[in-house]
Formats: sequence, structure tokens, C-alpha cells
Amino acid sequence: MYQSSGHDRQVVAEAEDALLLPGRKSDRVRVLGHRGAPAPGSQENSVAAVTEALRQGADGVEVDVWLTADGTLVCAHDLAVADRNSLATLTELLAAAQCPVGHQVVVEAKPVTDPAVALATAEALADVLGTAAGGADITVSSFDPALLAMIRRTCADLPVRTALLGEKTDPAAAVVRRAYEDGHDEVHLPLRGVRRTPQAVEMARRLGLSVSLWTVNRRLDVRWAAELGVDAVITDDVPGARTELDRGAVGTVMVTAG
Repeated sequence: MYQSSGHDRQVVAEAEDALLLPGRKSDRVRVLGHRGAPAPGSQENSVAAVTEALRQGADGVEVDVWLTADGTLVCAHDLAVADRNSLATLTELLAAAQCPVGHQVVVEAKPVTDPAVALATAEALADVLGTAAGGADITVSSFDPALLAMIRRTCADLPVRTALLGEKTDPAAAVVRRAYEDGHDEVHLPLRGVRRTPQAVEMARRLGLSVSLWTVNRRLDVRWAAELGVDAVITDDVPGARTELDRGAVGTVMVTAG
């Protein structure tokens, strides 16, 4: 668990003033399907779930990855309870995200306790992403700071970003500070934590970090996240999030035109 510090509180205090500034003016908020878009007959983290999320209008997907004993990167949230024979490989999911080219894929590397397994995971990711990423926009995320640091080193020569994930109980500002100090490109924060400390989003932006929020399912929360200025929302409801963001964009245009 991350611990906040006096320095964190100072940065947050500065960020509070920044909330008075106009909101972000960059590209629209991206919608990422959480483990794809699971449906009856298509389990989460499967090729079918990834394909369905993109069909529903997602800008990309977030998938979970483990390294098996035989050195294969497979996609599952909990490898211990998964049926190995039914799991897609990361290579297969990346291929599914290539049509059309340009979708974002967030690859969440699940935490590991064995340093040797962590290194093997980082090296396997570098191998797969170096050969199978294609035209996808890749971010590797993890709750495990040590594993993520290894991944950043092994993928240093690849067009791959890294993102530190924060737990629901972690102070959001402390996660932002750790992501910045560790040299990552993004920070992925839980909705619950940002609800407690919304100024952490502006703090991240001041530090040059992109911000994704998880898991944002209610339309009111999608709208709030967009107003806060996040770069992406990870959601179980791709059509709902897409509709809410499009509605907000139309409203903004109408107000400006008026």
C-alpha cells in the first residue's frame, strides 16, 4: 500500500488551485472495455470479448495477463481458477485488436511474488509486444511497482507505455507521485479513490501523466470523469459510456454555438 507524505499533500494543495483552470482541451475521453465486453457465450479476456467491445464502439480494451509455467502469456483475471485450455494468449488478443488498426490495448500484468517469475514475465512481454503489437496503441499496467519497473526496462526500445495501477484503498495522490517518480507515462486510478481526492487528476496532469479511471460503469460517473479531465475510462458498459460521452460532446458544442 502506498503511503501519502507531506510532499504529496503539498502537491495536492497546489493542484486544488489548478481545478479553477479550464478543463482539458485535448482529444475526447477514450472508452476502454474492461476485460473486453464479456457476454453470454464469450468469457472475459477472450478474443470474442475483445471483438465485441470494439464492435460496441470501444476505443480499446483492458485485459489481464499471467505467465504460465510453460512461458506463455495468457489472459485471465485469476489464473488459479481459470480453465487453461479455454484461455486466449496475449498474442491472440493483440491480433483481435488490430482490425481496424489503432485501438488502445491496456495489458495489465498481474502481480507476482517470485522475482524470477517477474523477470520472466517482463521478458516474455517484451518478446510478444515486439513482434505482435502491430498497429495497436499499447500500455502495460500493473499494481506491482517492482514488476512494472522490470517491464519498463525490458520494453525500453519498444513504443510501449507503462502505467501504475492504484488500489481502491491507496491514496490517489500517493499513487500519482509514485508513478511520476518511477518514470511511468500513465497512472490508472480507481473511481473510488478519485472520488475521495479528485484533485489527484489535475496533479497527474501537471506532472505529465495521462490518467485512466477504473471501473466506471454508471453514466453519472462517466460524465463526472469527463468533466474532471481524465484521458480514458475503463468500463463494463461500453455502449453506455460511449453514449454519455457523445451526449456531453454535443451539449458542449451547442452551448459554445449559442
